[in-house]
Amino acid sequence: MKLSWFFLLLCILSGILLTYIHIEVNNYVNLVVLASIFTLSLFAKGQENIKHLSIILLLVTAVEYYINGWILSMRAQGLEAHLTNAYIFGIHLIVDIFMIVMLKRRVYWSLKYIHKTAPENWRSIYMTHADPILYGIFFGFVLVDLAAFGENLIRYMDLFFGVSEEASKPFWSWGFFYNNYEVLKSILLSCVVTTLLATIFVERQRPDTPDEELESEPK
Repeated sequence: MKLSWFFLLLCILSGILLTYIHIEVNNYVNLVVLASIFTLSLFAKGQENIKHLSIILLLVTAVEYYINGWILSMRAQGLEAHLTNAYIFGIHLIVDIFMIVMLKRRVYWSLKYIHKTAPENWRSIYMTHADPILYGIFFGFVLVDLAAFGENLIRYMDLFFGVSEEASKPFWSWGFFYNNYEVLKSILLSCVVTTLLATIFVERQRPDTPDEELESEPK
């Protein structure tokens, strides 16, 4: 019990530290951390599932950052602020919904991959503790994206829907999700990284499957 509470405290502190680093030091720190986790999983024994999870997250995060940079460059060339916000929030929403779908089918696709590359190692693929937790975290991402996207539409309803300035003016002060979007996403991203690191620790404690249980492979 003491070890469990210590481990939980360590995870919480790691999440807080990663959130701080992401906000204050480098917005791209998660790419570095995810790449490090993927590299670690390549050399660690029995981390096939973490390898697949981390590479999916790494690639999707890299694509997301690239698209963000592209949209911000369009903003520098004259794209209006309300459209810039809508594109960024909308693309994040699409990407996060895609991640929910991917995580829901992650074991299926991992098994497909492993049967083609290393069929004798198919038993190394299973649902880890990280899978349902990450699914829940990305559901949180979707909620934040929806809230930010909706807030942007309401805030600029005169530009999006042609509503009169008098009708839209009371909503111009709305900006909670816009002002806190980076913080909320940083917290969730830190939860993703902490979940992966915690799962690596848990998986290393997982006992090896006895040879007598590996006699037959399901068709």
